[in-house]
Amino acid sequence: MAYVVLLHAQRALRRDRIFRDRTQPLEIYDDTDMLKKYRFNRQGVIFLIDFLREELAHPTNRNHAIPPTLQVFIALRFYATGSVLDNSAVHHGVSISTACRIVRAVSCALSNRKNEFITFPTTPHKIREQQNKFYHIAQFPKVIGAIDGTHIYLHGAPLGQDEYLYTNRKGRYSINVQLICDADFRIINVVARWPGSTHDSRILQNSVVGQNYANGRLHGILLGDSGYALHPWLMTPILNPQNQAQRAYNQSHCRTRALIEQVNGQLKNKFRCLIGQGLQMRPDRASNVILACAVLHNISKQLRQPEVLFDVEANDDIVEQVDHAPNGVEARNVIIENHFS
Repeated sequence: MAYVVLLHAQRALRRDRIFRDRTQPLEIYDDTDMLKKYRFNRQGVIFLIDFLREELAHPTNRNHAIPPTLQVFIALRFYATGSVLDNSAVHHGVSISTACRIVRAVSCALSNRKNEFITFPTTPHKIREQQNKFYHIAQFPKVIGAIDGTHIYLHGAPLGQDEYLYTNRKGRYSINVQLICDADFRIINVVARWPGSTHDSRILQNSVVGQNYANGRLHGILLGDSGYALHPWLMTPILNPQNQAQRAYNQSHCRTRALIEQVNGQLKNKFRCLIGQGLQMRPDRASNVILACAVLHNISKQLRQPEVLFDVEANDDIVEQVDHAPNGVEARNVIIENHFS
């Protein structure tokens, strides 16, 4: 009898289990949980849903079509937690194949609208504004952007006959992504289509930004590491500084160019699918995911979303010295003489 009374007492003390509807994240998560699971708070997620609604909406509700709201959550969960699709699929109660199609659709929708959020400063006002902001960092003159390449690995991706092209210097398959940022930690240019064996300098040379600089259509200075060729519009560090002026130039260059390293870290911190073993999809689809994450990075900056703090693997890519243009050396010497002597 005492046992029965004790059993009833234990059952009375038990809390009723709460079964949450994983297809309605807006109804069950607060801002803290939303940021942890999807990298955007409620304000940010609602903005993205409204922004992508037309592109993701199905013409009818036949066959139990997934609504745009849930599609956005499934894609954000994939970007946030890594490159394994079954994580996002299981979390939202859909099949892996459905999650794959949704991530593809959302990535394409975001990358197709990248020009709305990723823009290079071209007007005199925007150029002066960025030059002033960069100058206040470490007194390096006329800078409008910092550039770097970062490798996004491909894991188990079908590469076909081009497999050797995607093998980078570390012997891993990757896409070499060109990133340029401004002084506000926004990405102003991204190129995510070149195989991992491609040199950073070649990517810039063949990009729209590089060609426009070569043709005189763009103004202002970019800062890059020693893996880039020196040009009048692209300043690189001096490998063996000989005097105090050259050392001061290097220090200013390093402090100012550090912004692109921070942007790279913020991007990969927020969207963990870009680190680790890599994206488990073929290169063209991986490129869309990378572009989508770059767009989301800038949207996050625009909406002043909180940053997500994690440790990201260090960028220890080998830096290869390249041949510099003679007028680039002359332009660098003028900057050293006028601003650092």
